[in-house]
Amino acid sequence: MSTVQQQELSVTSGLRTVAPARYYSKVVKFINEVAKEAANDAPTSVEIFSDSGHWYCRVRRGDEKTRPMGPYTKQQAERIQETRRMLIAERGTSRIMFE
Repeated sequence: MSTVQQQELSVTSGLRTVAPARYYSKVVKFINEVAKEAANDAPTSVEIFSDSGHWYCRVRRGDEKTRPMGPYTKQQAERIQETRRMLIAERGTSRIMFE
């Protein structure tokens, strides 16, 4: 082995392993905390409505509401309404995009 290789080995063997990088900044953590708190302030409802014979479903939280999802049949809209209610009960509304 040459002296250059021996020097490289001695230098690299003295290095410590570094913990993996974390990709969450303080701003992102702060935004997530605010979103969780704001999501629990206002009452949330999932409503269905008819427009020209087509049924739509949307989520309402206080004065905010999502874009209507649909068109569906009335039975499909009722199923989606129940599913959305269950998901909101489990996860909250922090990930829902309101207009």
